[in-house]
Amino acid sequence: MLMNYEKFRKKATLILNIIIIAITFLAFVSLIVNLVFEVNPTVQRDMAILDWIIVFIFIADAFVRWAINKFSLAYFRQNLPDFILTFLFLLLLLVVFGYSPTSLKTGWLPLFIDLTIARVFIVLSRLYIVGSPLIRVLSRKSRSSEPKLAPAQLFIISFIFVILMGTGLLLMPEATNSGKISIIDALFTATSATCVTGLVVVDTGSYFTTFGQIVTLILIQIGGLGLMTVTTFFAVIAGKNISVRESLLMSSTLNIRSLSRVSNLIMSTLILTLLFEIFGGILLFIAWSTSGEFELGTRVYYSLYHSISAFCNAGFSLFSNNLENYKSNVWINLIITFLIVFGGLGFITVVSLFRYFFLGKKERLTLHTKIVLVVTGFLIIGAMPLILVLEWNNGLADLSVLTKLLASYFHSVTPRTAGFNTINMSSLTNACYFITIVLMFIGASPGGTGGGIKTTTFGVFLGTIWSMLRGRTQVEIFRRSIPKDIVTSALLLTTLTLMLLSVFAFVLLVTEDLMPIQIFFELFSAFGTVGLSTGITPNLTIIGKLIIITTMFIGRVGPLTLMLAISQIRQRRGNIEYEYPEESVIIG
Repeated sequence: MLMNYEKFRKKATLILNIIIIAITFLAFVSLIVNLVFEVNPTVQRDMAILDWIIVFIFIADAFVRWAINKFSLAYFRQNLPDFILTFLFLLLLLVVFGYSPTSLKTGWLPLFIDLTIARVFIVLSRLYIVGSPLIRVLSRKSRSSEPKLAPAQLFIISFIFVILMGTGLLLMPEATNSGKISIIDALFTATSATCVTGLVVVDTGSYFTTFGQIVTLILIQIGGLGLMTVTTFFAVIAGKNISVRESLLMSSTLNIRSLSRVSNLIMSTLILTLLFEIFGGILLFIAWSTSGEFELGTRVYYSLYHSISAFCNAGFSLFSNNLENYKSNVWINLIITFLIVFGGLGFITVVSLFRYFFLGKKERLTLHTKIVLVVTGFLIIGAMPLILVLEWNNGLADLSVLTKLLASYFHSVTPRTAGFNTINMSSLTNACYFITIVLMFIGASPGGTGGGIKTTTFGVFLGTIWSMLRGRTQVEIFRRSIPKDIVTSALLLTTLTLMLLSVFAFVLLVTEDLMPIQIFFELFSAFGTVGLSTGITPNLTIIGKLIIITTMFIGRVGPLTLMLAISQIRQRRGNIEYEYPEESVIIG
C-alpha cells in the first residue's frame, strides 16, 4: 500500500512539475510583453485574464502538492511563501467582493483588472511566479548537510530579488503621474532605493505618484535592513526557532561572530530602527509644524518618509531640490544629521551604545565600537572646517555665517552615504568635490545602512600605515592587536575597490561626454551608496546608467561579499590542494 502511494506521489509530482514549468514560462512571457511592448486595450485585457489564470493554477498547485504530502506541517513551513500568496489571494477576493457587491453580478471582471490593489497583486504574483525557483532555494532547507547556497550568495540573491520586485511595481501605470516610465529608469530607481543610494534619474516627488513613492520607501526600508534580516525577524516573532544554517547566514549578513547573539541582535536591530524612525518622524513633524508649510496629512507623510530615508542613509527626498530650502533651518539640519549618523554607525554599534548608556550594562566598549566612533567623529570634525574654508566665497558665498556653519556641517555628514544636500552640488569647487569623494569612498560603518569601504576598514588601513612607519610587525589600535586576516581583508578591500572603480571610470569616460571630475564624483557616490550628484544622473546614456546601477549594487553588497560569492561557486566545483615553491621578488 505504501509502495503504491509513493508511486502515485512521484507521478503526481512529475505532472505538477511540468505544469509549474509551463505556467512559469507563461508568466515570464506575460511579464516581457507588459514591460517591452505597447499593446492595445483588448490585448491588455486578455493578458490580464491570462495572468489571473496563471495565479489560480499556481495557487491550486500549492494546495495539491500539500495534499499529496498528507497536509504535512513541515511541508507547509518549507513552502510558506506559496501559502502566503494564497492568503493574499483570498484577502484580495474579500476586498473585491466588499468593494462593490452589486457590480459583481453585472460586471465583476473589470474589478479584477482595473482595481489598483488587484493590479498590484498581479504584478507581485507574476514576479513571484517567475522567481519562484529562487524563492524555493531561499526558503527551503537543504536536505544535505551542506547548504545549496552559501550565505554570501543568498545575501546577493536577496537584493537582486527585491530590486526586480521593485522594478516591476514602478513600471505599473499607477506608480507614475504620466502613467509610464522606461525599464532602465525603473530599474535605476529600484536599485538606488534598495541599495539606499539616492541617485535619481527622475524627480521622486513630482514624477511618482503616492503609490510610487511608497514603493520607493518600502524598498529603502528593506534595502537598509536587508531582506534576510526582515524575514528572519518575522520568523522569530512567529515563534520559529532559527536553525544553525540560518544563524550562520544572519551572522554573515550582520557581520557578527557569535551565533548565540543572532536572534537578540535581529530583534534589537528592528526595534531600534523602528524607534529611531518614529522618533525622527515626530521631530520632523514638530519642526515642519512651526513653519506651517504643509497640511496635517502631508506633514505626517513627509516627516515619516524623510525620517526613514535619513536613518537608512538613502537620501531620497520628496522635494525637487532635496533639502536646499532648509539650509538655514537649525532643527531640520540637526534632526536629519542625527538620523544619518546613527543609521550609518551600524546596528552592532548602536545596540552596544544603547546597552551601555540606557540599560545600565556598563560592559566594556569593544574595539570595533571605539574605531567606529573615533573615525566617524574624526571625519565629521575634520571635514567641516575644510568645506567651510573652501566654499566660503563660492558655494556658501551668499549665506549668513550661521547658515554657512550649518551647511558645512551638514555636508561633512551627508557624504558618509546619506545623499541629502542643503547646498547646490553643481556650484562646489573641485577641491570640495575631492574631499567629498574621499568621504564617500570611506562611507559608513559595518552592519549599517550605508556603503563605502567602511570606517573600520579605513581605521585599520591607517593603523597599518602607522605601524609600518614605526617598524612594528603587528598592527595595534587602542592597545589591541589586529589579527592579520583582518588587516589583509582591509588592504584587499581598499585595493579591489579602487581597481574596480578605475575600470568603471574608464568605461564612463568613453561613453559619457562629461567632465572627468563629474564622472568620478558620480561613480564614487554610487559605490558609497551616497546619492549626491553634480546633476548629471538623468543625462547618462543607457550604458552609463547600467554602470552606475552595477556600482550601486556592488557598493551595497560589498566587493568582498561579491568575491566570496564567486569564489564559493568555484569551490563547489572542487579545488585541488597544492602549493608551488616560493621565490622572492624585489618590491619598490
